[in-house]
Amino acid sequence: MSDFRNEQEFLAEYEPALYERLSVTVDILVFAVNQALNALKILLIRRKAPPYIHCWSLLGGLVKKEESLEDAARRKLEEETGLKDIYVEQLFTYGDPGRAPDHRVISISYMALIQENKAVVTPGDNAEACWFTLRERENIVELHGDNGEVLEYQVSRIPILIGGVPSIQETAYKHTGSGIAFDHEQAIQTGIRRLRNKAEYTNILFGLMPQEFTLPELQRLYETVLGKQLYKANFRKKISRYVEATGRKKNQEGARRSPELYRFCTRVCKTEADDGLISRIGS
Repeated sequence: MSDFRNEQEFLAEYEPALYERLSVTVDILVFAVNQALNALKILLIRRKAPPYIHCWSLLGGLVKKEESLEDAARRKLEEETGLKDIYVEQLFTYGDPGRAPDHRVISISYMALIQENKAVVTPGDNAEACWFTLRERENIVELHGDNGEVLEYQVSRIPILIGGVPSIQETAYKHTGSGIAFDHEQAIQTGIRRLRNKAEYTNILFGLMPQEFTLPELQRLYETVLGKQLYKANFRKKISRYVEATGRKKNQEGARRSPELYRFCTRVCKTEADDGLISRIGS
C-alpha cells in the first residue's frame, strides 16, 4: 500500500532529479520527386557539430515540453522547409541505449511528402541541407546528393520491421560508418518500405504531385516509387476512383496532341482506401 494519501502529496514529494533524464526528439524523413517524376529524393542535413560531426542526418530536433510529438515534427518541418499543412505520418520509435554516443536519446521518426520545388530549406546554423536521389542495386541503397556526394548502405544490415518489431531474421542494427548519422539508415529504409506499401493501396503519393497533372505523369510517379513498370490499362482502371478531369489540357511543345489534365478527386472515400479495400495498384 502506498505511503501517500493522495496524488497532491505524491507530487509534492516527487524529486525529478532522482531519475535519469532522457532526451526525446523527432526525426523527419522528407520524400520528394524531381521535376521529371522519375527519381525519388530525400532531404538530408549535414551536421556541423558533434555527435556525428560532418555526417548526414534526417532533419529534426528536440520535442518541447508543451507540444505533442506530431506538433514537434510539423514545427521542425515548417522551420526548416517553410512548408506546413502537408502529409506527415509516424514511422517508428527508436530507443536503443547506444544510438547516440553522448547521452540517452529516444527518437520518434516521421515521414513527410512534399514537392521539392516548393521547399526553401533553411537548416540551423550548425547544418547544411542537400537533396539526395535514391538508387538501388541488389542489396545496396545509394544516395546521390545534388552536391555530388554519394552515400550508401547495405539493406541486409537494416532490421525489417514486422508489425513494428524488428524481424528476428535480421541482425541487430549497428552503425556502419556510411556517413549517415545515428540509426537514420534504418529510418530511411523503414520509410521506403512504408511508402511503397501504402502506394499500392492508398492515395498517399498524391502528396508528391502538383495540383494538376496528366495520367502519364501520375503513372511515371508510381513506377518511380514502386520500382517497376505498370500496365497502362490496369493502372488507369485502378487509379480512376482517385482522379477527375479538370477540363483543361497541358500544352507540350512539339506534341501532336495535348494530354488532358487531372486532379485529385476529393470525393474518394478515405476510409475505404485506408482499410485496404482498394485493389493493389501494382497487380
